[in-house]
Amino acid sequence: MQILFIVNEAAGHGKGKKVWHHLQQHLTINYQVAFTEYEGHGQELAKNWAQDAQTKKLIVIVGGDGTIHEVVSGVVHNEFIVIGVVRAGSGNDFARYFTTFQNALQIETYIQTEMASLPTDIGAVQLGNLQHEIFVNNAGVGFDAFVTKHINKSRLKFYLNKIGLGKLSYAAAVVRGLFSFERFDVTIRADNQELQFQQAWFVAMSNQPYFGGGMKISPSSKPDDGQVEITIVHGISRLKLLLVFVTVFFEKHTKFKEITFLQGNQFNIFVHANNIDCHTDGNYIGEIKEGTNIHCTVQHNAWQIISKEH
Repeated sequence: MQILFIVNEAAGHGKGKKVWHHLQQHLTINYQVAFTEYEGHGQELAKNWAQDAQTKKLIVIVGGDGTIHEVVSGVVHNEFIVIGVVRAGSGNDFARYFTTFQNALQIETYIQTEMASLPTDIGAVQLGNLQHEIFVNNAGVGFDAFVTKHINKSRLKFYLNKIGLGKLSYAAAVVRGLFSFERFDVTIRADNQELQFQQAWFVAMSNQPYFGGGMKISPSSKPDDGQVEITIVHGISRLKLLLVFVTVFFEKHTKFKEITFLQGNQFNIFVHANNIDCHTDGNYIGEIKEGTNIHCTVQHNAWQIISKEH
């Protein structure tokens, strides 16, 4: 059995390095290890290692949602690669839903079995004719991407991670951004219908329920049903939006009339404003211009994850 650990030592502002150091001390199997050194490196490492696979091989990611996004991007539609994760990020939304390894013993036990795996969907967004991105957890247009951009610039996440409260960095950035974000109008086309939303805060596209460090924004999302869920928050005051974010942790936000949920296998999203931010899996991917078609789809059974029987 071939196994590769892809380790992001910088994940969780150093948590990745600590987790890997502890993990490797308890490993008694043969393995290879590669360390990510720059943005996008995880995708390159995974793709290069997996490209000639003819039998099942296991990649274990030691990192957070961003590292998982990169590695899965490198092995999408490769039927021989199974993905496992040891959580080491700050938000860890992936680990809130998907099965992960907790220790070295679980990893070693798993590879001694038949390596049972589950086929899993991947979300995809096409930004006009220019940019194509996949997402494992979720993608977003508007306020959530705006928050993501500012988290990545802020020192607050670093200090919160140092004291074990990294997941609060998203909530803190939400509060700070409430008073500076400019709302926008949006049109969504799907299944021969066109829906208009005024004063939208964000449009979230989900492949699983969680985002933002534990907010269960899309409770009905399942990563194996061939569907993607769209959450539109619109026509709501700044103060009430703060209440929405509080209630998301308890799944009470679904009762707000200003939140619309859609489900399907593809959507076309048109933003009626300039310079609206976008993200995939918490990775800021840039701004879009007015009239850009954001084409969101789901690719069914696109990659393999370890099953719960390990």
